[in-house]
Amino acid sequence: MFVPESTLGAMSQEHRGILLALDSGVQHALSIETLCERASQVDASLVFVLDHIEDPHNVGAILRSADAFGVDAVIIPSRRASPLTDAAARSSAGAIAWVPIIQVNNLRAAVDALKRVGYWAYAADMEGTPVGERPLSKKALVILGNEGKGASRILKEAADESISIPMYGHVDSLNVSVSAAILMYEYRRAHSR
Repeated sequence: MFVPESTLGAMSQEHRGILLALDSGVQHALSIETLCERASQVDASLVFVLDHIEDPHNVGAILRSADAFGVDAVIIPSRRASPLTDAAARSSAGAIAWVPIIQVNNLRAAVDALKRVGYWAYAADMEGTPVGERPLSKKALVILGNEGKGASRILKEAADESISIPMYGHVDSLNVSVSAAILMYEYRRAHSR
């Protein structure tokens, strides 16, 4: 349907002359309950939990990597985190349409539910065991913390293990989206399909 540019401008400031309307929540609709049901039918699964990540560009970049590495679901909180904005969608390079995203009110409850069905929970933490010393579990749930504070205490306590990425340079940390991609790759390297 053709509409005046002013109509597009009212709908989005960054329309570039075209907009696509999608029925949100229909494609890849997934819940924790459904993910738990599926867990009993597979022997390998990778899930990421984004613990109150605030930058939509980081969320988008993580979703892009999640699509590239075949992550089964990304769990995000419904409050106190970056919403799934246009910036996140652009940073995802379209992956936001393909990666199952589960938005929950309580991250700890989601982690606990997945642990009950066989997921091993890892919290990414600079003090953790270096990733690669032993393979990640075939059913792995990786918790990535907020850009400034890292994973919350309650999710670190819920984790079965803390893992870190060995660092050899002068800076002591990586961007959360880069860390996510490295951990996704490490899982796939150990458990290629």
